[in-house]
Amino acid sequence: IIHEVGTTRMGDDPKSSVVNSNCQAHDCKNVFVVDAGSFVSQADKNPTWTILALSWRTSEYIVDQLKQKNI
Repeated sequence: IIHEVGTTRMGDDPKSSVVNSNCQAHDCKNVFVVDAGSFVSQADKNPTWTILALSWRTSEYIVDQLKQKNI
């Protein structure tokens, strides 16, 4: 069994990453990546709980930003 991760690295620098710490694309405010794409490496454990935690956190951020009319 494998768990595909990577391809949309998370980070603060748009030159070396695709999404910020809120899983929001640097280049497009309305694009969020809430899967294992932001993981830069694969641990020996199933990433499902981490994916769920990040997606929950991101969804709260999206709701907050929508309320503030930032996105």
